Amino acid sequence: MQNTDLRSYVKKHPDNKMAWYLLGKEYLGEGQEAKANYCFQQAGEVYEAFERSKAPADIWMDYQEKLVEESEQKEKKRRRRKMWLTLLMFLLLAGLPPADAPGGKHEVADALSAALETEDDASDASPVNKERGASTAPVEQSNVFTAAAFGGQNDGGAALAAVWSRSGNGLHTTAVLGMQTSDKWLVWKRVMPVKYIVQTNSKGKLTAQSYDAKQCNCKPPEVSSKIKRLGLAWTSKQETAAVLSSAIISYHKQHKTWPKSVAALAQPFPNNILGETSAEMSEMFPALLAMSQAKVRAGEGSSTGDGIPQAVESSAAKKAPFADTLGGQPFLEKPLEIVIDKSNHRLALISGSTIVRMYEVGLGGKRTPEGSYVITDKVVNPNGHANGEFGSRGMQLSNTNYAIHGTNEPDSIGLDESLGCVRMSKADVEELFALAPQGTPVRIGKDLLPELTPAPQAEQRYKYKLVPQQNNPNKTYHWLN
Repeated sequence: MQNTDLRSYVKKHPDNKMAWYLLGKEYLGEGQEAKANYCFQQAGEVYEAFERSKAPADIWMDYQEKLVEESEQKEKKRRRRKMWLTLLMFLLLAGLPPADAPGGKHEVADALSAALETEDDASDASPVNKERGASTAPVEQSNVFTAAAFGGQNDGGAALAAVWSRSGNGLHTTAVLGMQTSDKWLVWKRVMPVKYIVQTNSKGKLTAQSYDAKQCNCKPPEVSSKIKRLGLAWTSKQETAAVLSSAIISYHKQHKTWPKSVAALAQPFPNNILGETSAEMSEMFPALLAMSQAKVRAGEGSSTGDGIPQAVESSAAKKAPFADTLGGQPFLEKPLEIVIDKSNHRLALISGSTIVRMYEVGLGGKRTPEGSYVITDKVVNPNGHANGEFGSRGMQLSNTNYAIHGTNEPDSIGLDESLGCVRMSKADVEELFALAPQGTPVRIGKDLLPELTPAPQAEQRYKYKLVPQQNNPNKTYHWLN
């Protein structure tokens, strides 16, 4: 963007301190330090906040482009309005209706006057152009979270730009959590480091703090215990939302209708789409159902492509329980899938390009088939007891004799000793059983996943209330263990 565009914007919006800050950065890049300093003085606390945070210099380009884009849209809207007003004036001067008739000259003149009054740009309520000034409306403290890729060429810039553009008046604390990257993959964890915190107070003053010493080239302060606690609750909630939304989609594919409650997804075998449930699921069910229905109507939901979900414009999506998520919708927006890599004996539960869980598994070498399947039967204690050859959980792969299951030979994990099935340790298979709904797609092949540390620690496992009666006493399974 050329600074001529920013100058034009600043003239129309002299109270927008972020615009002054961006214009100053433009002048500074051109070597015009005097003009830059003047702009920085006008920017006030915005300049202080972002210079102190030492955030990457280019992270606000997205916001800068939005400023001019919106200014241009306003100008087009103003020109169109003037064109219609001119046309109305011609009709008025033509004297078509009598002056004292209903809809006559007086009413037309009143309409013209009202239309002219609406041209004031100050009435615009767009979040990008909201002033960071004091507000007389009641304010409520809110803590919002998102996550972004960090490492390599990723510095979280897009996430920071999204935080700024979606922030408004009121007390806000938005934390950006750092996700590890590996090749094309993002790695999700229950506990992820806080990389940035952006805050606005009741007067609209904004501050940004980097908590990554490499990013800010500084010694950052300690993250508060409250933010750590809320961050852990947030990541846990995102996992629950991913499981529930995937279960809703699976139910719809099977029944060609929508579930009416979480209970419809958590029936006894064989209708146990969900393996475990929580009270939190009932709270988020209406919002997730509305989002799933909107995605099906639209053909498929979209994302920004940078790990930051776009906001869904339904009223349900903007309500709790996702008010603590940037954009107002779940972060893990893609349905869950299972990928099994025969090259490195890894099984991953993924959401789009995000690895939600990674486990080490036992396979059967060439005896383990490659291809695409879905989870059909989900069975607790497939052999009738927890210590049988199939362990405490089993998930059949389509209508085949292959399954993902536990084992009474834990030393075989990481080796090719099965007859073709996928063996998992007890803790791993029980967590996967809870996370992966019936109908979850499964893809088996070679060189599909990166080398990563498998399985979370025990206290970071996904574990809720087991759905009752998920055994199948009417069938003896003969999977190729």
